Amino acid sequence: MLLIGSRALKLRNPNLIQRNPLDFDWLCSEEEYHSWMKDNSHKVNPTKIYDLPEYNKKIVEGSINLEFEIITPGHSSELLNNLVNEDPDTIDTKMGKIPNLDILFTIKDSHKYKKFDLNASSFWKTAIDHFMMKEAGATIRPEYKEFHLLREKESYKNQLPKLNMSKKDFFDDTKNGVKQIYFHDDIHKAVALFDKPAYEYYLKDNEEVLTDKNKFFALPEEYRLAGAAEEAMTLAIERSLAPFPGVMTPQQAFQFALAKTASSITGGYFRKYTYENLFKILKTYPKDYYDRFLQAVESGKVRKLDATA
Repeated sequence: MLLIGSRALKLRNPNLIQRNPLDFDWLCSEEEYHSWMKDNSHKVNPTKIYDLPEYNKKIVEGSINLEFEIITPGHSSELLNNLVNEDPDTIDTKMGKIPNLDILFTIKDSHKYKKFDLNASSFWKTAIDHFMMKEAGATIRPEYKEFHLLREKESYKNQLPKLNMSKKDFFDDTKNGVKQIYFHDDIHKAVALFDKPAYEYYLKDNEEVLTDKNKFFALPEEYRLAGAAEEAMTLAIERSLAPFPGVMTPQQAFQFALAKTASSITGGYFRKYTYENLFKILKTYPKDYYDRFLQAVESGKVRKLDATA
């Protein structure tokens, strides 16, 4: 059996994880799973066991939660098992074989953009671990890239929004589920950190939504950071603070929206940039953004959509 996840990281290098892991993640054969449960289930007092064949996983809930990923031919689990078993740096422990730091980092990197719904805690835990490991020198070795690509393919099931369309189509409720209350561009203008919304500096020529990577990276760093922060602020207002007042504070909504911006609602270069600069963006958090939005609503600069339109 292979022990992966935060438990494995804690055993491999305890300085790289700032919390106490709450569960166990294993990679094993079907036979190893049944053998482990037979010998050890009394230690965790299972209350529920979920068999998830579509994910090749078994989840055990009890006094401690357990996840068993079953090694499956043709899947990334098979490649991972081979990499760990062939690696001289693998540590063999009573809890299972512990992969080297670069393999653990490769696993972590392969699901860093994974979609979440109501709770962003898993995203932020992954992000903190990812940056700690990267700071320690962890990398995706060339011989791990085949595994990494397959693992990504298995991890990302959600469809990203298409940007090569008009604003009218992009914000069509029937197409993407975005229920607008206020004009989207008005919100962007209200929270802009410079003389105009940052995205206007890197729109593709003759496009309303699609942006230009070359223009983006030609801008000064503060404009790139502003672009990511403004997307998060606008999303926080549009999908949390305006439709569901009082559920989140402006800061909570911003952090939630930033996690979404760096994972499942953007793609390509912009998502990668936002993820790689998450903590820089957090440091630039504009505490007055929601107040500025409310003032713009009061003054008429942010217009409410006609509910009958």
